[in-house]
Amino acid sequence: MARSISLQVRVSPDLAARLRAHCASHGVSLSERIRTLILDSLDGSGTAERDRMVRRTSRQMVFVMIGVDALLAGHPDPDLRGRSHQAYARKCRELGIVSVPGEGDEA
Repeated sequence: MARSISLQVRVSPDLAARLRAHCASHGVSLSERIRTLILDSLDGSGTAERDRMVRRTSRQMVFVMIGVDALLAGHPDPDLRGRSHQAYARKCRELGIVSVPGEGDEA
């Protein structure tokens, strides 16, 4: 079995503290976590999986958005759709979510 080679990297004290805390809370060694991060970065496995999940979630959100809008548009109360959009804008402001004009808000 080949002997491991030691590599050295310098990081800020804040990053070192965060990494140590993360490792301690997950019960893994610092070396193991850094090794995993390097491998994920080199072969892109973590990135590809995240991208796939984001695309899937985005498709589901678009489907739900279209479905809800269609239900609101076909509702007997003609003002329900507008009130829903206003409630959405209020909730976004309340949560501190910045909306971009053209994203369906009433701004």
